[in-house]
Amino acid sequence: MGQFFTDDIDALLKSGHGDSTRLAKIKAEFESTKLVSIDDRKYVEGLISRYLQVPTEPKPEKIIRESEKRIVPPPPPPRNPPTLLEVKQKPKKEEKIPKIEGSKIKLRNIVIAVCATVFAVLTVSFVAMNQDETGGITGPAITKTLEIDSASYVRGDIISISGKTKDTSQTVRLAISNPSNTEVWTETVTVKPNKEFSTLAIAGGDGWDQAGRYTIILTYSDVSESIGFSFSPSE
Repeated sequence: MGQFFTDDIDALLKSGHGDSTRLAKIKAEFESTKLVSIDDRKYVEGLISRYLQVPTEPKPEKIIRESEKRIVPPPPPPRNPPTLLEVKQKPKKEEKIPKIEGSKIKLRNIVIAVCATVFAVLTVSFVAMNQDETGGITGPAITKTLEIDSASYVRGDIISISGKTKDTSQTVRLAISNPSNTEVWTETVTVKPNKEFSTLAIAGGDGWDQAGRYTIILTYSDVSESIGFSFSPSE
């Protein structure tokens, strides 16, 4: 407050405002004692606020020009989904079926013919592999001139043997051999006028002790046929 207070009193004295005698007395007392009464201080402050303080000018209001105002357009209205009438169906393209040329048909026929031939060859090979070593057919097989009623027998079974000759022979010879190639049964059978013959044999007896494959042999004129079966000596 010190220096500023005396400066303010000097400014009042120079401007001629207030009682110059009182102001000079207040200044002298303040400079000597550094004290000032409440009344004197209020007196000086009242003069300062009245004559020395510069009134503040009001700030000019900012004028907003119409051109500076930004006009924000409203948002566009939402689009309505297309109705069924507005949706246009795209025409379907017709798929063209490729024409099969004549050469392709011929090639397919050739492939089918080749496959059929291969299948026939495999079938014949399979049948040939199932024939026994002596030329007979396994199982209750039938040859051109000889057949039996079963593919396997046990001791005491009846073996039915039948067949047909290729010529006019009146008799045929039948024999059964065991796995050791020893004949265990033989018989001469009379041939009927229709060239057919038949007979029965009992599985068992001398030479039938071995289990395994037995062979029936047919002979007449210059013809020889055979057929095999399996035998078990245990009932």
